[in-house]
Amino acid sequence: MTGDTYIPDQKMPGMGPHDIGGVAPYESIDTTDHGMNHWEVHANALRMAISRYSNLGTLDEMRRAAEELGERFYQIGYFQRQTEALAIVLTERGLFSDRQLQTRMQDIKRRFSSVPKVSLPEPPENHKHDHGIDHSHEFWKEDEKGEGPNRHHLMNLAVQELLQERGILKADEVRYMIEKFDGDFPNRGPQVVARAWTDPDFKSRLLNDAGPAISELGIELEFQARIIALENTHEIHNVVVCTLCSCYPRFLMGQPPTWYKSRSYRSRTIFEPRAVLREFGTELPAETTIRVHDSNADMRYIVVPMRPEGTDGWSDKRLSEIITRDHLVGVSLPDPNSVPDV
Repeated sequence: MTGDTYIPDQKMPGMGPHDIGGVAPYESIDTTDHGMNHWEVHANALRMAISRYSNLGTLDEMRRAAEELGERFYQIGYFQRQTEALAIVLTERGLFSDRQLQTRMQDIKRRFSSVPKVSLPEPPENHKHDHGIDHSHEFWKEDEKGEGPNRHHLMNLAVQELLQERGILKADEVRYMIEKFDGDFPNRGPQVVARAWTDPDFKSRLLNDAGPAISELGIELEFQARIIALENTHEIHNVVVCTLCSCYPRFLMGQPPTWYKSRSYRSRTIFEPRAVLREFGTELPAETTIRVHDSNADMRYIVVPMRPEGTDGWSDKRLSEIITRDHLVGVSLPDPNSVPDV
């Protein structure tokens, strides 16, 4: 069993499947980020491209649609839920019918059926990760064996085509998101923190109102929700979670890691943050107060960690190289020895 396992008898009366903050105890957190395969990258990019247009559906609508999946919510994984919820909301909005969606999925499946399958060796045992999904569906095989798109990838491809035909979405918008998540977005947060470490006036503006300060660096947050910067000190250590799902400043930090979306992290960080930090290898003095901040659809956070000793005189570029996404969430601390001396 993994830390992403739902324990039904812990569900409180009136709680939805997303309402797990402080429900405990779940099992230990798998702190490894297992990344995404191809179809998950596309699913993420498609949803983010669509989220540019509020008239196509809000985050709250998609969360509601996911919760209305009932027991199926617990039987499928994170990106499967996102995919089905997105299709439901777009159907409700009248952008296409369920019949049109299913017909287009079958059409796309036929196109792929003419492509010969490639026989590849089984992946190494240490590459077979359990992400808390129902493996009986074997969704993961699309990337390992060349078996063509799984059902949820077909659904996303069909949604994209239908929206493109209506002139609502362009393929370039989805491609843009894929490229930015892979290259640009993960570097933005470290750039912001490095500047805060070297420029006290910038840090003051960042902590007062993060959005305008970040834009000073030429970083366009586009339709990102409000960003709040939190400064870690010897007295206070901030850590960020989203107890509802995976609200996260993607335009600053890229895609949230696997563990950030797990039920264990989302519940236990509220219930026992010091123990959670310890599982990430972060030991804090007993006198340090830990503050947990719960992200939501309208408000995201970036942690400004303490600048480590031994980095005096470093350039912004070199400083940014020792800053990782985990530091910006608050689960670990920067280490000046993580990059070689130059």
